Amino acid sequence: MFSNSLTDYEFTKAFKHGKFCSVYKANCTVNNRVLVVKKYSLEVDDDAELKRLFAEIQCCRQFNHPNINKILNSFIVDSDVYVLHPYMCFGTCELLLKTTFCNGFPETLIALIFKDVLAALLYIHSNDFVHGSVRALHILLDGNKAVLSNFHESRSFIKHGKKKPVLHGISHEKHLNWAAPEVLDQNIHGYTEKSDIYSVGITACELANGIQPYFETQPTLMYTEKIRGNVPSLLDRSTYTMLLDDQGKIPFENATSRRTYDIYSQRVLSDDFHQFVEICLNRNAENRWSAKKLMTHAFFKQCRHASITDYIKKCRSELDTNSIMDDNDDDVGIIASLDDHAQECREDIEWSF
Repeated sequence: MFSNSLTDYEFTKAFKHGKFCSVYKANCTVNNRVLVVKKYSLEVDDDAELKRLFAEIQCCRQFNHPNINKILNSFIVDSDVYVLHPYMCFGTCELLLKTTFCNGFPETLIALIFKDVLAALLYIHSNDFVHGSVRALHILLDGNKAVLSNFHESRSFIKHGKKKPVLHGISHEKHLNWAAPEVLDQNIHGYTEKSDIYSVGITACELANGIQPYFETQPTLMYTEKIRGNVPSLLDRSTYTMLLDDQGKIPFENATSRRTYDIYSQRVLSDDFHQFVEICLNRNAENRWSAKKLMTHAFFKQCRHASITDYIKKCRSELDTNSIMDDNDDDVGIIASLDDHAQECREDIEWSF
């Protein structure tokens, strides 16, 4: 059980300060649990944000799944709402892309992450909900699992006791680059839970390439490309040649881009991974596999004898840049190292638990 008294929580680190929302790491002195506390101000004159907050709390209270970020407790003190979540020691996948895996996650780690994400989506879809904003920012990792967070954009098929065949409405503008074309269409045909599968494909490219999808692309062009069926692809040796111009040169002028694409040209991602992404990004929603079927894809064979904990330990030389680990305390070292990254990046990264 968690207390509703603010005095029972010791705030140890600030991840984010915002006008509406601030995020902290805290210790609960009642049960000695490490938590993430999100503090929302009720004094901010933004009814839309408040409605989204209360809708998310209501939605998450209905879910109970190991791969969905739990709300452990919520309470109001003065003019602030405090929402408690479990502490995920590695933070968001977006944070790791910016601090550790700058050229993309290793394929096996991506498979381990999406095995958990799809388990969460299967549960959500079976309960007649759509998540609505699957992206690296909303996937959290600790030593044992990945969890899906942020249900601000989630919608239910159930309305007035009846199930609707499709949903309508568009995601927040911050998440449009990950949205399926049928969501962007905003027509009478609406969209279904397959829109989340499309977002999985976009996020897979984001994690593998280390590049935010449609980065610096105008929204109109992004929408046009999606409608035409042109989508991001996994960048490796097999797709690198497609990026060359007629003279066999890279169509990028700055040195950073040339260096980055030279890295991509040397790596090989499996055919199963390429096929997995192609299935997710099919323009026709009916041809995309369900979360349940995707979990049987050959892409996940590499997960059979691996875990997120084991795989991150293999990468500990990258994670532990300060050599603070000791042989008997691997996880503590990784957590401390990542906390250092979080401290350095907290002004730039939007922590979204």
